[in-house]
Amino acid sequence: MKIIFSSLFIFFVLINFAYAQNIVEINVEGNVRIDKPTILSVVKEKTNTPLNLEAVNEDIKNIYNLGFFETVSAKIKNVAGGVILTFDVKEKSAIRFVKFEGNKMFKDEELYKVCKVKEYQILSKKNLQESVAAIIGFYASKGIYLTNVSYKLEPVVGNRVDVVFQIREGKKTFIHKINIIGNHHIKTSEIFDVMKNHEKYGPYILTFLPWFYTGKLYPQDIDADIQAIRDLYLSKGYADVKVNGPTINIEPDTGYIDIDISIDEGSKYTLKNLKFEHIEPFTLKELENIVKLKVNKTFNGVQLRKDIENLTTAYADKGYAFCDINPIVTLDRQNHTVDVTFDINKGNKVYIHRIEITGNDKTWDNVIRREIRLDQGSLYSESKIKESRQKIYNTDFFDDVKISTEKIPGKDEVNMKVNVKEKMTGMLSLGVGYSSYYKVGVMGSVTQRNLFGSGIYGKLYANLSANSHLFDVSFVNPWVDNRPISVGLDLYNMMYYGWDYDQKTYGFKFTVAKRFYDDQLSVGASYSLSQNKINITAGTPSYYLLQEEGTTTESTITPFIKWNSLDNNIFPTIGTLFSSSLGLTGFGGNTRYIKWDNTVEYFHPIFWSMIGHLKGSVGFAKGIGGKGVPLQDRYFLGGIDNLRGFDYGTVSPTDKYGNYIGGTRYAYAQAETIFPLVEALKLYGEAFFDIGNSWLYSYDFGNLKKDVGVGIKWISPLGPIRVEVGKNLAPKNGEKSYVFQFSMGALF
Repeated sequence: MKIIFSSLFIFFVLINFAYAQNIVEINVEGNVRIDKPTILSVVKEKTNTPLNLEAVNEDIKNIYNLGFFETVSAKIKNVAGGVILTFDVKEKSAIRFVKFEGNKMFKDEELYKVCKVKEYQILSKKNLQESVAAIIGFYASKGIYLTNVSYKLEPVVGNRVDVVFQIREGKKTFIHKINIIGNHHIKTSEIFDVMKNHEKYGPYILTFLPWFYTGKLYPQDIDADIQAIRDLYLSKGYADVKVNGPTINIEPDTGYIDIDISIDEGSKYTLKNLKFEHIEPFTLKELENIVKLKVNKTFNGVQLRKDIENLTTAYADKGYAFCDINPIVTLDRQNHTVDVTFDINKGNKVYIHRIEITGNDKTWDNVIRREIRLDQGSLYSESKIKESRQKIYNTDFFDDVKISTEKIPGKDEVNMKVNVKEKMTGMLSLGVGYSSYYKVGVMGSVTQRNLFGSGIYGKLYANLSANSHLFDVSFVNPWVDNRPISVGLDLYNMMYYGWDYDQKTYGFKFTVAKRFYDDQLSVGASYSLSQNKINITAGTPSYYLLQEEGTTTESTITPFIKWNSLDNNIFPTIGTLFSSSLGLTGFGGNTRYIKWDNTVEYFHPIFWSMIGHLKGSVGFAKGIGGKGVPLQDRYFLGGIDNLRGFDYGTVSPTDKYGNYIGGTRYAYAQAETIFPLVEALKLYGEAFFDIGNSWLYSYDFGNLKKDVGVGIKWISPLGPIRVEVGKNLAPKNGEKSYVFQFSMGALF
């Protein structure tokens, strides 16, 4: 249907008109839905004032610009005492319903969401055209091209219309072939590796894995692919490479997409000379160490960009916030050499004038400010700004952290603006479980990582069943008096009623630690005091259980040291985590032993957006003065934190009755790869291998448990969630072949 839109029409009827006559009345005619006050609100002519034709013309334009009318005109009528000014309008149609025809792949509701036209709106040609484009774009985003969309208008009573979008759906498409033309010095497979668009490869059900591809065309990534190919050549010395295209052909019958990319490689260049101008306050040697480009080596255009960034950061860390690095690149096409000169215009040193914090509706200002590595009045530093952002983000109190700077006109100062978006830091967890022994169990916890916005961590935990109960209350203040000193207090009470013995334990633990080296190093100690009572009730207890009968008091001092260089505490991708502690039990209690535990973890990106994670842990416990190590303080491995192919606590020495009695030595190692499944949802997959064991008296590395498995890690709005399935590689009597593990609250 062809729609004709009327343009602005101005018509004056002048009857016995006298220019200087007063306006005695202003009327509106033709309006149905739009009331008179709305129209007159933009009219500048007023009653009891002389008529002004130029003003009337402006009023007509103002009424038309309201967007409600197809035409606007004005009439003037002479009456006794002056004139009556009447604005005559013709309203645009209103939209009653928005309908869709021909859409089989997507529901009406999905298409309506992307449309610019909405029900009850005034009809607009611009919105209609934008809606057509939006629907076509929506189909394209789902891999469906060659979709045709038109619209028709169906008039209904009351100057209203129904808008009907008529859709002829295209065919679901995928990339069938990518043709790289002109690449003589770089393999096609190497070019494919840097591209985001790929030919279809592998079964669709496995395309979430990084080495399988759906073949879906991502139009928004085409330009990025061209740049990635160009960067690949630049990194290998082809300084004048040209990447042309792409040419995209879609076969309507099959849905095949063929992409042609043409490359003019040019020549390979060597860096001949590297110079710096205006280098103060650095020395030439210092700048040469910052820059990775090397004379007489293959010229790397990508590294040139990185070197500019590194130089800019180096000067910014000296306070030169607005340093401009201008690279002068001279190509000698005859000899295939390159000369590079870095012309440095550092400007003046810049200082922080004021630090402004916004967006923290709950969190106290000082909780954020103490993580910032700059103070008001301090010299500007780009690295410290980046570090501050990461430190604030690592508190896990915020979904997003943005830091920007605003130059103060006429001064060598900037305002540092920190904007945060608060996240939910409290969590209520309830659960119900059942086992043949414990019967029905109820567990629950209330956790607040940012108590009252103070940055203090608090948790209440309870686990109740017919045969046991556990209560635990803990608090941690990571900053005492806004200094990098943390204190923590943990109170607990546990009761267990077994078929052969009862156990009651209660106590507390107090911890204090100080952080150094930008919070990467932590040194501290904890003191714990607990009382444990075991009462044998029936059966034939083992020798080890008999040793535990009675009441024991443990008084323990545990000095420890920790190192944390992870880039992100919630989901690390690079860095090292190390901890070592030495527990000394026997200060005032009747139990005496030492316990030494060591753990190290390493994260590093590998390939295909995958992260490698290695973890190792080793420890031992030894009684002092003829005393043994209490049962509850021995090593029981198995579970989601160490050997994931075994149930919790089942990797342990046993007595002759098959009871787990715990080891005094343990060691285990883990190797895993982590890869994105749905990165936008922070959903990741993993494959892992674990090895280790717990021994009664001495290490026996010829006797090790092994497992492999897969899992999912999800950084959900409620907190990190892990789901893992481990396979025992050599099950023994009573051991399961597969074990399902679940954890919520911590990924690593």
